[in-house]
Amino acid sequence: MVQLQYLPVGVQGAVKLDEVRAEFAAIEFPFADEQSHPDRNAVLAARSTIQSAVVDNEFLADCIALELKLISATGFPRGLTPFLTIPDLGIRFAFGYWPPGGTPGPHEHIAWTITAVCRNELEVQTFDRAESYRRRELVPKNHFSAVAGRVGYIYEPSIHAPINTSADWSVSLHVSSPRGGEPIEDCAELAGLSTPRRRRLPPSTDPYSRVVATRARTQRVHVLARALAGMNVAAVPRLLDECAALGSHSTRKLAARTRGGTTALDERGAYVLRRTHPDLMLSRRIVGDTVALMTETTAGPVEDLAMNVVAADAIAYAAKEPLFDARDLPGRITDEERILIAEALEDSGLFTREA
Repeated sequence: MVQLQYLPVGVQGAVKLDEVRAEFAAIEFPFADEQSHPDRNAVLAARSTIQSAVVDNEFLADCIALELKLISATGFPRGLTPFLTIPDLGIRFAFGYWPPGGTPGPHEHIAWTITAVCRNELEVQTFDRAESYRRRELVPKNHFSAVAGRVGYIYEPSIHAPINTSADWSVSLHVSSPRGGEPIEDCAELAGLSTPRRRRLPPSTDPYSRVVATRARTQRVHVLARALAGMNVAAVPRLLDECAALGSHSTRKLAARTRGGTTALDERGAYVLRRTHPDLMLSRRIVGDTVALMTETTAGPVEDLAMNVVAADAIAYAAKEPLFDARDLPGRITDEERILIAEALEDSGLFTREA
């Protein structure tokens, strides 16, 4: 049984997303409404196409362009939300984002999946599925180290556990069957196996849910901007501008540096922040030499930001004012410190910068 295989990184000519879609359309995949799985040769052909594409920056830039449109439209697409679904076939293309230490835990796939590491690296542990169900415990099988450019695939029902063991964010591309989300039948419970579930988020009625979504969006956009900054393709300047519009101060600075411009705010020095949700209830708390910005949520108070007590007056001001210019933050602090406080407030997701 082939559970997960990785191919070596190759050097290929330019491959754009439209070419990949055309190649997939020529492969004998079942239609999306058919209750059947493709032959192994079809998945192998698709894997070969992705192997050639994922090492090409033109292809990755095309994928990032669609991902940015998805983020702009949804704010925070959860999980492996596809940025592209091939018509008729139902095959889905989605990015996975992996913070340091990020993992979904051991989980099961019943349908084919192709996974490519686009940025940084991942470690993947596979498990012997038949033996695991026989023993009613996870039985390790293989372990893979996958750096950027490596492509793996699953064909038979399989169990694996990817994890980002590095100190930096990783990004993966997932090309998956339309049957991937179907329930797994006729299998006993297996200790240690994660069940598909969404990450627990505040209820949509809680103003804090918008904070969480804003923070997640800016993190993802910044990771994409960092990937774009290392590419030498025509679309990069435009895509970095889109990242700057969707991201936080760190992404705006990265975009400016990549273009060879200044990292200053603007000629007037304006840095106007607006509370992400008008109903957010904020307060200041001082403990020793630390001042914290607290947020009331349906699950109780949350400490979203903590810094040296020298910023106490500025934090109290931010907790009270729904809209303000960083230059108006009070206290015995310098203008540079005011900007640093404003950047921390933006990073927290509690405030967003006015365009």
